[in-house]
Amino acid sequence: MAAVAVVCLPLAANAQQDRRAADLQYCARLSDLYVRYVGRSEAGPNAPVRPDVNGGVALAKCKEGDTATAIPILERKLVNAGFTLPARG
Repeated sequence: MAAVAVVCLPLAANAQQDRRAADLQYCARLSDLYVRYVGRSEAGPNAPVRPDVNGGVALAKCKEGDTATAIPILERKLVNAGFTLPARG
């Protein structure tokens, strides 16, 4: 039983690292789309626009590596703006 654990443990750790890297990459893609198309005002930089606090928090969480918090918020913001989400992974 110990031999199985010795073999499986590194595989599980590697799978977790791969998933985390994929989540970070997906979060970065969502952040780019959000900043480029949703998080800016179409009226221009001088227009009185209320900042989207939730969007800003999601961008910060993504940069911190907290993809579990950031991804759902960014996905919702993009879908609500009419975007098709990029492929994940």
